[in-house]
Amino acid sequence: MHGFDGILQLDGYQGYNRLTRPTRKGGDPVRVAHCWAHARRKLKEVFDRDGSEIAAEGLRRIAEFYK
Repeated sequence: MHGFDGILQLDGYQGYNRLTRPTRKGGDPVRVAHCWAHARRKLKEVFDRDGSEIAAEGLRRIAEFYK
């Protein structure tokens, strides 16, 4: 990633956090675009476990992205 400056789409792996630090070697901090599929999976787990209306609303909003 040396010399890369831009937007990087990532999953939820925490090891990528070092790429966003202001002190990153090899370039400016990378801007991150997270994957909505990973966020959706977490909301689905909460909804299935608890029936949470907040999780249900999050799932509905994410579904709008894919229409």
